[in-house]
Amino acid sequence: MTVRDPLARQASLNRTRHLTFLSQFLARHSVPLSPEQLAPAEGVRAALATVVALLPALYFHQAVFAWAAFAAFWCCLIEPGGTPREQLRILGIFTVAGAVLGGVTSLIATFPYWGVIPWLIVTGLFAGLARALVPSMALLCALLGCVMLAGIGFPAHSFNDALTIALAFGGGGTWAIVLCLILWPQHPYAPARRAVGGCYQLLAVMAGELAAGRLQETVHRQTIRTAIERARGVALQIDAGHASYSMRGRLIASLAGAERLFTAMLAVEHLVETRGLDFEARGTLAAFSALCQHASEAALSPNPDLKRLSGEALGLADRIRVRSGTIGELVATSARTLGTLADGLAEKARLPFDADAPKHVARLTPVIWRHALRMVVGLLGTYLATQWLGLSYGFWALVAVLLVIQPSGQTTLVRALERVLGTIGGGVLALLATPFLPGPTEMMVALALFVIGAIAMRAVNYTLLVLFLSAHFIIVTEMTMPSDGVAWLRILDNTLGSLIGLGCAFALFPQRQTQDMDGLLRAAIVGNIRYLSAVLNGNDTVSTDRTQRQAGIDTTRAEFARGSLPLLGGLSGVGPGAERMHALLRALRSLSGEVTLLRFDMAAGLCAPDPQTGQFWKEKAEALEAREPLAEIAGQLESGEIMSSIAALKRSDRPAASEEAQGPVLSSP
Repeated sequence: MTVRDPLARQASLNRTRHLTFLSQFLARHSVPLSPEQLAPAEGVRAALATVVALLPALYFHQAVFAWAAFAAFWCCLIEPGGTPREQLRILGIFTVAGAVLGGVTSLIATFPYWGVIPWLIVTGLFAGLARALVPSMALLCALLGCVMLAGIGFPAHSFNDALTIALAFGGGGTWAIVLCLILWPQHPYAPARRAVGGCYQLLAVMAGELAAGRLQETVHRQTIRTAIERARGVALQIDAGHASYSMRGRLIASLAGAERLFTAMLAVEHLVETRGLDFEARGTLAAFSALCQHASEAALSPNPDLKRLSGEALGLADRIRVRSGTIGELVATSARTLGTLADGLAEKARLPFDADAPKHVARLTPVIWRHALRMVVGLLGTYLATQWLGLSYGFWALVAVLLVIQPSGQTTLVRALERVLGTIGGGVLALLATPFLPGPTEMMVALALFVIGAIAMRAVNYTLLVLFLSAHFIIVTEMTMPSDGVAWLRILDNTLGSLIGLGCAFALFPQRQTQDMDGLLRAAIVGNIRYLSAVLNGNDTVSTDRTQRQAGIDTTRAEFARGSLPLLGGLSGVGPGAERMHALLRALRSLSGEVTLLRFDMAAGLCAPDPQTGQFWKEKAEALEAREPLAEIAGQLESGEIMSSIAALKRSDRPAASEEAQGPVLSSP
């Protein structure tokens, strides 16, 4: 086994820690950052597709042929991964439908207002109502909506001109399909693997921080919980479209393993807070941090050495001196869990993890209809504004409206800010690069670099995607339709569209209510009480995992809301009310840690289930869910009464804390 340089490993963890802090800070303010989703290889492939597709437009000096480059780039942007059959289905639909819609729109663009406005209404309804579909199809429809709007900027004065646009788009899309599926196929589940690998990497950071004695309170809980749910969403989204059972099982099993390690680290954090940290525990956690880093590398690799990972994990578990109720016991159990997981994946065994994928039902809810109507009004208002202002590239503003307006006003605000900032950054980047681009060759190199950046960042952060995307479109426009001030026009158009979209989101069917903090707190308390009930009842592992996961999600949601900016729809984090919420959430985290310790003790046979008390807490959770007042349970949580009684339960190898606490855990009289 190769011995890794500890200094290099520590430097890597330090870099990861900085990215983790930045990701967590942005996530608290509704701006997601996913550094593990960086995809440079996909960016290089997209650059090749776009540059080659642009060559006919440059050679024949026909701007209309640039549609081939647009189609090639959009195909690489929407390329879903998964099986070749599913890739062909998505990219084929986009290429054929895009060619037809692009040609039709170019003919409609020659009409006066009475012809264009109905088309904008159709586009808004089409893109807005598509939100009811599965995410992959909703994204496909959104990009087809962009094609329908972009065609307005390329009016075709004859059928042959429209046919040329359609053929150019179809040719560019076909070239991208051949490149993606035949000449340069990527590993189909790379995004999901990167997301799962990111979870293990964050676990390595958490274990390293605990080994150093740095307790981050909610930071790790929020960051890792968010990463796990994001990875689960990526994995289930891919599976929903590609129906690959074996890969689905592997991804979900790996993710469930990360969930269990996360559970153990939460219990470790609770032990460190309540009992302190000795030298032996520091070394054990540092070794476990390195093991999680290796697990992250295995998750990222298409062909991981799972036998080696299993040997390393089981070897660490055997080396730890185990004493019940200690950090060493939790780490040894976690290492053994990871070793068993690696063995099972290597043998392609079915593992007992929750791998149920939710079924998607397309329903046109009132929220979807309101979203579609906002989209229609936004497109009509933007079109009239661009005509009144005489903007040369008004279709950019229309595309901005289509992509900015979201069903939620808060999400629309975040998306508008991200798009404006990204567009300004992209315009500035293109302006700074202009002095170094004297000829077509240099401009093609810059174009390739911008495409690489856009595709590599597409799942990392929307602002970064828009930054490189804007620079890319500015360069293409300069090469095919040169004019003065293209960068400034791009910034103006996108800002105009974003502001109009934002105005529509808040002026039409506005959401009058902010986040219901009391409701979020109630959900968090109910979730944690259900978790306590599941553990005391001795429920099966998969069921308890699911209950704990929901409790973690509810608690994290409440913590995010408490700390978010009022501007983004959250609540202020100051004042007596906020302090009480903070204390209650902290008590919930402590309760979760103590329940997790109890769960580990039960798994080790040190403590027997207590179905009677478990039933009491189940009924209590149901009563709270039915709007029973929170005052009594909140007082018990803040005083530590519930947690103390759990800690006092008798373990087979340890005496009970006190005679009074040896009965059922706060059971009913």
